[in-house]
Amino acid sequence: MENLLITLINQLWGDEEYYMVLDDVQCIRDEALVRTFQFFIEAMPSNFHFFMLSREDPPIYLGPMAVSGRLMFIDGKQMQLTPEEGISFLKDTMKLEGSEEELYQLNDYAEGWIGGLQLAAAAKAAGKYSGQLLRSGGGIASQYLTREIIHALNEPEQDFLIKTGYLSYFDGEICQKLFHGLTKQDFNQMMERFMEKNLFIICLDEQNGIYRYHNILSEYLKQQFLCLPDEEKSECYKITAEAFENKGDYEEALQEHCEAGNYNEVLRITKLMEGRIEAWSYLDRVPLDLLFKDADLAAQCFLYNLGNINTERCRVIYEKFKELYRDSDLFRFVDFAQIYFTTKDGILPQCPALTNEQMEQIPFGPVMKAVLLIENAGALVDRMKYEEAEACILKGIKIAAGLNSFIVFFAYNQLSQVYEEMGRLNDCFPCYAKSKEIMKTVSGLMGIDTNYYFGLAGVYIRRMELDKAKDVLKQTGQILTERHIHAGITDMTLAYHLAEMKFLCGENDTAVSYVEGILSEYPNYSVLSLGRLIYELACIDRLSEVLSERFLNELEVSKKYRQQPFMKLLRARILFQRGKAEEALKETEDILAASRLHHNMLRLTEADILKIVMLSHMPGGGSQREISNLLVEAIHYSYKDRILMPFYLDRITLLPFLKELYQKSSGKQLMNPEEVSFLSDIIMICGGQTVKENSTEMLSTREQEVLNQLSLGITNREIAENLCISQATVKTHVLSIFGKLGVSSRMMAVEKARKDGLL
Repeated sequence: MENLLITLINQLWGDEEYYMVLDDVQCIRDEALVRTFQFFIEAMPSNFHFFMLSREDPPIYLGPMAVSGRLMFIDGKQMQLTPEEGISFLKDTMKLEGSEEELYQLNDYAEGWIGGLQLAAAAKAAGKYSGQLLRSGGGIASQYLTREIIHALNEPEQDFLIKTGYLSYFDGEICQKLFHGLTKQDFNQMMERFMEKNLFIICLDEQNGIYRYHNILSEYLKQQFLCLPDEEKSECYKITAEAFENKGDYEEALQEHCEAGNYNEVLRITKLMEGRIEAWSYLDRVPLDLLFKDADLAAQCFLYNLGNINTERCRVIYEKFKELYRDSDLFRFVDFAQIYFTTKDGILPQCPALTNEQMEQIPFGPVMKAVLLIENAGALVDRMKYEEAEACILKGIKIAAGLNSFIVFFAYNQLSQVYEEMGRLNDCFPCYAKSKEIMKTVSGLMGIDTNYYFGLAGVYIRRMELDKAKDVLKQTGQILTERHIHAGITDMTLAYHLAEMKFLCGENDTAVSYVEGILSEYPNYSVLSLGRLIYELACIDRLSEVLSERFLNELEVSKKYRQQPFMKLLRARILFQRGKAEEALKETEDILAASRLHHNMLRLTEADILKIVMLSHMPGGGSQREISNLLVEAIHYSYKDRILMPFYLDRITLLPFLKELYQKSSGKQLMNPEEVSFLSDIIMICGGQTVKENSTEMLSTREQEVLNQLSLGITNREIAENLCISQATVKTHVLSIFGKLGVSSRMMAVEKARKDGLL
């Protein structure tokens, strides 16, 4: 054999480069064959390049080649692709189609293993959740792993892999409980053998001997585990759940109990976790009747679904709360959120603030008590008890901190809304900054971003920072579309903000069409939920008699909204326009007095401006001095937080007074320099905007497609099916079309589009 090899080597010698690839070298076991390769490799010429691919250290001794510098060793870690390389490989090499999010998800699942990416492409798994990889394309990945890994192991090793494959991680202690007679030494030796064979096992903590399987192998092993007899699986779940609980890893224990259907154990362990968000997804798997054995846990489950905007599940839990606790303070915990999952009227229920004694009687743990405190703040705000509301929320934050980040996130958003109501807009931004940081750490709740973005947009709108508001609302719309969030209140809130933006850009006809579209698309909603839009219609004298009458009637029977300062202001404006000047003026004076007393700078500014509007339109109204004093007061209480929106809404009436005040302020001590500078900004915003009327904006490609469908006279559901989009997205496009065409109905939209040559 050596003589033949020498002849072959001599023939290979020369200038031409030769390459040879030998795969699965670990399978070579014959000693004679090993010696033959050994001889050839040591004597082969420098123009011959030999590639050996092996899952284990090759059986051939390569020491002399390493010493001579002729050996290059590349291990698995060096072969791992970076995220950028992985995405490039999927797109450019494998020509795999899919969204960026789907491809990144698939790349993360493969963990840089190029073979895993190839299997994914072969299985056409892009566009599916990564957990479906092994079940895609006829089990290509499964066949590969069975042949390459499982068949290469002995029976005890196969049994070990299958019975630990469903675990997120494992160590010697867990495995000793799972496998009778297994010693710590046995475990360590088995891990060494697996690592030597490169069996997709990842060491998480070398010092403590903690391991996990590669995602793709783990998914394969889970499928194999599910083929075991039910009794054997149940015993494994029970043993590992106890082991994880003893380690203090409650989340892993919950996972095993859920898989085994041991829901009483799920409730017990969740109770030990004291409201931590990590338990909520497991809690949601508990049957409803069993869940309601503990109202605290049922409340946690409700919040989990609310955070995911899972409206149907929220509705089911809400109805169960209603059935069991309708006449108790417990029910108000879920009642505050009904606008998110009912098609009722879109307004919040009347809930008086709870006393400390009432809260103590509710059988909730600390985290849910924190939520009660945060909810309580809303009732206090309605009664202008702002300091108490702020104290409630800060107390809730203190309780929930370190236990549940979602509740802290929710609390900071609510605190921002308290500050916004008071006109403390500068204080809103630190709260939203904290919310944003927390938002990055909260996983498993897909809908919480919208609460943050809607709130932040509202603050920008108050300050007339419209470019920033526009960017935030654009992000919100993308989130709703990409995450397929379909809830009436979120769609309507987005449409609400977009309509308001049109008012503040001076596009009044378009704004009116938006409002009419909202009323048409959401007929069940109370007009009280459109308060600011109705106020803006009144400011431009476009509020119809029918809508104003409807508003007044609904306000009259709503205890909650009737006591709110803003609703009183809107009522006063409507009454004034109806000729009831004396009653309107008295209502406004009451709001001014209350706002001064409770330091509400926003409502004080709005009331000052409304009173100026009234006095300037009343025969023999207020003196120039009185109007000037009201304007100075409005500027004094709004300049620090740049509350600009109220001035802009009444700009036509205010602009002459503003300019006169600016001229008077020169060289006089009417206002401080910062106030004068703010007055200059007000004048610029009120007088420097070009009012756009009756302008038809360009429709987007998707809006044109929806318009084409509208012309067929079909429903939103049919349009959604034809265009492969959600009904909520159709509604959003329809409202945008109404606004851009300056119409308020489908028929009018089609007629206007035909007239303008769009159809």
